[in-house]
Amino acid sequence: MRRHHDRSNRGLTDYPRPSVAVDTAVLVVDVRTGSLGVVQHRRPDGGAHEGEWALPGTFLHEGETLANAVLRSLAEKAGLQGTRPMQLHVFDHPDRDDRGWVLSVAHAVLLLAEDVGPVLGNRPDVRVVPVEDAAGQPFDHDEIVRLAVDRVRQDYALQPDPAHLLGELFTLKALQALHDAVAPRPGAGEARPSIDTFRRYMVGRGLIQPTGQSARKEPGAGVMGKPAELYRRSADSRDAVEVLGVRPVRKDRTRTGRAESPTGPARSFQALPGVKVHPHIQRLVDELGERIPLTLSVMPHYVAVRPLGEERVAAYARPQTLSVGLDPEDAVAVSAEFPGFRLERTSSTTHHVHVPLLALTEPVERRAAIAALERALARIVEPH
Repeated sequence: MRRHHDRSNRGLTDYPRPSVAVDTAVLVVDVRTGSLGVVQHRRPDGGAHEGEWALPGTFLHEGETLANAVLRSLAEKAGLQGTRPMQLHVFDHPDRDDRGWVLSVAHAVLLLAEDVGPVLGNRPDVRVVPVEDAAGQPFDHDEIVRLAVDRVRQDYALQPDPAHLLGELFTLKALQALHDAVAPRPGAGEARPSIDTFRRYMVGRGLIQPTGQSARKEPGAGVMGKPAELYRRSADSRDAVEVLGVRPVRKDRTRTGRAESPTGPARSFQALPGVKVHPHIQRLVDELGERIPLTLSVMPHYVAVRPLGEERVAAYARPQTLSVGLDPEDAVAVSAEFPGFRLERTSSTTHHVHVPLLALTEPVERRAAIAALERALARIVEPH
């Protein structure tokens, strides 16, 4: 009788081992310009992809933790100290690196522009580019940027400054300016939420609370007007969110078709009364949702549309626009066929097609928008 080989007796040295790397998307918020950028490092001569701009990264050393490898790479490659990264995703495709079998553990960091500025003046091999322009990078770096931007935008849509960039006390105006800089830019016919809308969301939902203190007026600011009131995060908000390391506080996805809480996800717009998305857009999404299970999450600026059980966002339903994420070639083709659709070249892996409200009144354009949204959902659930 043939005896089965007992693989349990094999040692670790009997198995092939990949190299392990860490790559980090350092996102930079410029509140003055209301923009979001990413740090790039010029790869040195003599190595792989020499002279190209990429994300800072390094290989894991023996006995080193992933977190320490990230901190080391940011200090050496970008001159950044004291950062607090969060882990995003493991990229494990066997052919992702032309040097051999390399796994990359992607991370993200969020910093203010004024904290990165001194580094840029001393390091010609470091720069910050708008996240929309971070395309054509080697390895999986374009995808890492996309994942980092999506994660940070989701976090900031649901919680007050989860990265604690403003410190413990802040004014409402400063908090809104920070959130507006992180959020996607408004589409045609759209505008940022007013300060009153932002206050109702943050204060009304108990995410922040007034301290009874006022901000000190700057010297030379004049005597007109009273100092702005200072706020702090509520106890629940502070306890629930570590610096970009914990998912936003929200209920588990429901399979009943009803929202579990005012900010929790739902299966249709019918379960989200009062959202400021035009009924034409709501009906289009709900029509597709009858065939494909969806998750809708309410944010201050939009409603995120995802396939049920997935984290990646397929589309953003804004008050007057439906923004659909497609493969670049698909997005270019759709926008070329329908001039009323606006193309945004978001990254090398995803472009957004913005469908304005007026286009949804035409049957042909409406069918094209539904088909595009269906493809956007499918590309998320399809195996990579």
